[in-house]
Amino acid sequence: MAEQLRADRSAPRTASRILASTLIRRLLDGGYPAGHRMPTEREMAQQFGVSRHVVREALKHLEALGLVKIHQGSGVYPNDVLLSGGMELFEYILFCDDEHFNGEALRDLLLFCRLFVPNVLRLAAKNRTPEQVSEIKKALVERPLTAGDTKSFTAANLRLLRTISKATHNIIYQLIFNNLGRILAKVRLVIPIEQLAPIIEQHDLEEIVRAIEAQDDELAGLLAQRLAEHSQDTVNTFLTGLRHNQKILSEKPG
Repeated sequence: MAEQLRADRSAPRTASRILASTLIRRLLDGGYPAGHRMPTEREMAQQFGVSRHVVREALKHLEALGLVKIHQGSGVYPNDVLLSGGMELFEYILFCDDEHFNGEALRDLLLFCRLFVPNVLRLAAKNRTPEQVSEIKKALVERPLTAGDTKSFTAANLRLLRTISKATHNIIYQLIFNNLGRILAKVRLVIPIEQLAPIIEQHDLEEIVRAIEAQDDELAGLLAQRLAEHSQDTVNTFLTGLRHNQKILSEKPG
């Protein structure tokens, strides 16, 4: 069973997007098996208490994401979401619903980062140009200047990630690395990890940038590995403590 932790996501959404989110989570949970016809528009409208128009728009959104096939006169058939879905599914995997955060999925994501990110830094150190080193340094200097504003700080972190990934000169690495950055930025907005010691200190990043500038790919990878391990341990500690506290609260007599 997925570990569910409360998250605050208050952004307004349309009825069709809310229904689409519900349907996507059911697809991910196996509630609608791949290749088997889903309920009709009328049946889903009755089940979820919405109009058929809302159902139709939600299904169009799922089709645009490649998650279902709509056959006129035949019905709607799910694809295998783990084969047809893209990185936009991470949000639905990380958030079990509008109130609960999937701690297990976050742990899986951080494990992937721990294995993937050092390779990005190694390649950036190997392939960077002098101009890109200057861009990375500029983004690094700007980062602490925005620390008092969560939105600006998140944007500064993403700029730094983009400049580093660009230095790899590998479009696949850039695509995955930049998407990971956006996903983790969303995570930081709903989990108050900053209450702990900062996960990524400025001096840690400065060491990595110096390794990139020196084209020391082994050192860049090693520093990134240590940073990823520290981030993983910090978040695991946070999630374990939060889960324990919520369990205590739920067991407290009324």
